[in-house]
Amino acid sequence: MPDSYADNMVRNSGEATRLDEQFDLLSTNIGYILHSSVQENLPANPHVADIGTGTGIFLCRIHDLYPGGVLDGFDISGLQFRSKDALPPNVTLSILDIKQPVPAELKRRYDLVHVRMLGAAILPKEWRSVVKNATELLKPGGWLQWEECDFSGVMHMRGRVDSTVDTARLMGKQFRIGLRERFEHGWNTLSEDMKSCGLASVKTDMVSSDRVSDTRERMTSNGMQAIFSWARLMALNGVPLEVEASCLDEMEQAAFGDIKSGCYVRFNIHIAYGKKAL
Repeated sequence: MPDSYADNMVRNSGEATRLDEQFDLLSTNIGYILHSSVQENLPANPHVADIGTGTGIFLCRIHDLYPGGVLDGFDISGLQFRSKDALPPNVTLSILDIKQPVPAELKRRYDLVHVRMLGAAILPKEWRSVVKNATELLKPGGWLQWEECDFSGVMHMRGRVDSTVDTARLMGKQFRIGLRERFEHGWNTLSEDMKSCGLASVKTDMVSSDRVSDTRERMTSNGMQAIFSWARLMALNGVPLEVEASCLDEMEQAAFGDIKSGCYVRFNIHIAYGKKAL
């Protein structure tokens, strides 16, 4: 099955570590991993599916809440899965392409389906069908919670009077241009897609990525790692960029210098959640 995420980002141990850090930084700024309206309505030992699970970090983070639950993670690639001995005993990670029809044995199986940040892997025309497939995993009365970031609106801000920002802004712009088709969709239609696929009581939430000021430097550094990883992959694949491949090392040093000077990133994090009708 084609792995569209790998068209733009590498899959290796370094990227797995970055994604885990990104998950925790986003969760800190959101203020929760599960919205209270979702968590309060789950059974004591729920069946949970995490789509686009990556390393399985979401399931590991909620394991203490549901040590008796069935926690299943799914991803199109297993290259970033935690090893089995590094997972709680009730967490299982498996291959699944959520763009394809859901296998019959998984339909109506889960009390909660969780999704975070599939935007880089989904084209605009694919969103509605992906949301539909996710809802088919739910039992009647089950909940879907989904978080996406508006990376089309990323801004690199000056934190101090003497902060430098030029290189960080240039590379951020290159990243937005390169992934514009994906970044401009999904987060802004998610709640309507959920309603159209049969979910009721759909609610939305939104916070800024820099809501918790103590996370600003780490969030900005984490994102900059992703930007330069993407830029090097594009250079390797012969995709033209405004920045020459031979200059990337120098640009990376300058961008992280911007961050050390007080430059920080800001973008909106969107959350949508809803309940499948009984």
